[in-house]
Amino acid sequence: MEKIKKVLSGHTFYEAAFIAVIAFSLLLWLAAIFKNGFHSSQFDLFFGRCADFFADMINCVGYSSQKDVYHNTMYTGTYEKIYPALPYIITYCFSKLVDMSKYWEANYFLHMYQEPFFLIIFLIFLFVVLLMIYECIRFYKNGNSLVKIGCAAACVLSMPVIFTIERGNLLLVSEFFLMYFIFFYDNGNKIVRETSLLALAAAFAFKLTPAVFGILLLYDRKIKEAVRAAVYALFLGVVPFLFFEGGLSNIRTMFQNISDSGAAYTDATGTPLYACFLALGMEGSDPRRQFIRIVTYVVCLLIVLGGFWGSKWEKAMGVSIVLMILPSRSGSYCIIYLIPAMILFLNEAEHRISDLLVLFAILLCMYHIQWPGRQWFDYHLGIILLMLLMMCRGIYRMYIFLKDKKIGAVLG
Repeated sequence: MEKIKKVLSGHTFYEAAFIAVIAFSLLLWLAAIFKNGFHSSQFDLFFGRCADFFADMINCVGYSSQKDVYHNTMYTGTYEKIYPALPYIITYCFSKLVDMSKYWEANYFLHMYQEPFFLIIFLIFLFVVLLMIYECIRFYKNGNSLVKIGCAAACVLSMPVIFTIERGNLLLVSEFFLMYFIFFYDNGNKIVRETSLLALAAAFAFKLTPAVFGILLLYDRKIKEAVRAAVYALFLGVVPFLFFEGGLSNIRTMFQNISDSGAAYTDATGTPLYACFLALGMEGSDPRRQFIRIVTYVVCLLIVLGGFWGSKWEKAMGVSIVLMILPSRSGSYCIIYLIPAMILFLNEAEHRISDLLVLFAILLCMYHIQWPGRQWFDYHLGIILLMLLMMCRGIYRMYIFLKDKKIGAVLG
């Protein structure tokens, strides 16, 4: 029994299980597609079964091509123009690869992927970003070369990454910068630490929401670093707006668009807690949605507070969960936020037996298989399990802290 316990507590077991499950699920997923073709349930991993292939990227190319993004009502309303200016500058550059006039006239952009030159350049862009993510994981992951390569490859070929590739979402770029920050914000090298703050600012300038991870600096009482990261984020987040018509006035318009987007999209799809319960079979209703929103706020507060006494991986995992379940509009690709916290988790020299539940929840979020008639057995269940585990750990750590503080006051 002691020997089994030792094996289950060692990080080698966790790494081997993660690599094996992801690789096996990927092979089964591909086999099911080849066997059953388009009608396979495995094809549902892609949003709309690829009906709007690369839509997140291509639509942004169309919106930004006239340099007036935030007031652009072409194809969709302004509630879809919610990103900061920096990613729109990138998509504007891609608009120079095609003749946009015919797309403006048609008021439709989704066939743009059929442009050979555009497709080739974008695929090269995706390959470079994925290579950067792979190398960042491989460099930071401890263990031998086989473990490093296996974990990095498993992450790059995991479900949320493949889903994000199909969407063509620039979250992949933000993920690289966020990963670099989480891995190196406490590095012993001063230059590496400073570049990690710049990386957090860049992640914010692409997606806004990664700013939440700045709380990791506050957890470690790195107040000066948090201030510098905020200054970098302000610069990278604001200056790019000058590129577009309207300049800095677009900032206010962007936040109005975000507000309109929140009203247009309820938290019934993707990774919000309400969407997870719906996927598990709960009947939807507005009172239940409102109640679960309140529960979400309470859970997120407990997780964030518990992070002050957690290990590095627990802090990062907690913030990742909050970022996934709190926003009302949170797509399935947001599971990608778990990857850096997962690598921190796998890097632990020893694990408690209870960490097996964490590993199981992570694998549910990362694997590819979608069992016919068992749709609940997927990332929705994994998110709920991870949320409960991180909340319980947070409550336990707060209890221990308050208990020790009370004992200390009595003894003092």
